[in-house]
Amino acid sequence: MNLKHITIQPHCYKKPPFSVEVPDCKPIEGETIPRRHPSAIDGLKSQPEPGIETLYDVFLRSAEKFGDLNAVGTRTLIKIHNEVKKEMRVVDGEEKVTEKNWEFFEMSGYEYLTFREHKIRALEIGSGMRKLGLGLGDRVHIFAGTRYVCFR
Repeated sequence: MNLKHITIQPHCYKKPPFSVEVPDCKPIEGETIPRRHPSAIDGLKSQPEPGIETLYDVFLRSAEKFGDLNAVGTRTLIKIHNEVKKEMRVVDGEEKVTEKNWEFFEMSGYEYLTFREHKIRALEIGSGMRKLGLGLGDRVHIFAGTRYVCFR
């Protein structure tokens, strides 16, 4: 079975209760007793799973766990379509017909990086920063488009 092409349909696969009252909470007038998911009844989770303490840990774990599944996707601009439309506007109390230019973007289909490919790219960028002399405690401000192809 190829996991890349699975379509997940919404359905309820867990059984109630979906939340329970937190034990030992004192009632406060005008408020309800706090509720939590049954798995967190003894306290909120501070880690998604043991050994995951930083965002970097989450990143590495996701690459390990979801390796060949799609992680990030992007589309490229094919063409910008311009269309001039006339519309009625009230300007200084008078109705006037004005022209408005509308831009519509024609985009390609999505291209994806898998979690594994995304990890490799991120590690390559980090290695490049190390090679430039950046180290522990250094700060960098990166301003770039939110597309993975910026790093090709």
